[in-house]
Amino acid sequence: MAVENGDRILPEFHVLNERFISLISLGNNISPVPIEPWKDVLDATKPHAVCPQRDIYRRTDLIEGDEDCLYLNVYTPRLPSENLELLPVMVFFHGGGFLCGGGNSYWYGPDVLLDRDIVLVVTNYRLGALGFLSTGDSVSPGNYGLKDQSLALKWVKKNIEYFGGDPDSITLFGESAGGASANYHMLSPLSKGNLIENKNNFG
Repeated sequence: MAVENGDRILPEFHVLNERFISLISLGNNISPVPIEPWKDVLDATKPHAVCPQRDIYRRTDLIEGDEDCLYLNVYTPRLPSENLELLPVMVFFHGGGFLCGGGNSYWYGPDVLLDRDIVLVVTNYRLGALGFLSTGDSVSPGNYGLKDQSLALKWVKKNIEYFGGDPDSITLFGESAGGASANYHMLSPLSKGNLIENKNNFG
């Protein structure tokens, strides 16, 4: 493409089956990495921001959220004890067409499930172009949102026992795009070992 400063080769990329040509840098689309340990006490009593998004249901141009959004919420009816068995774990992925949504409790509150003797985990993941932009090559291979979910599953497998959850009894479920995500993780080698293998993909 010819522009004022000369000819440029423009990258082509895909977001949710839509093809685009870019005149700007693709930005910092990278796979997630585990967080570095912190020394202070982390205040986990308040919800964190959702990942950047535009509400596709209200059809507004308002962008909400923050790129510092990769958090998960853990809800447990009790902490571990020598006298109590570990509880089954349910990990929920929110819906929103991979474009909007979040794991905050005012969307998907834990109230219905916490009297069922389970530990519930609800996680955020990157959305839209930040989560699923792909150039079709190694520059930006895409599916970062699913990789965020996979890293969250690894964290759950490693840490859920501290919340009274059984790392060997993890069930994935979700709503809409979140339900599709749960199925993708049944097939993904990235999630292998983080779930109990089960031939039944329906539930």
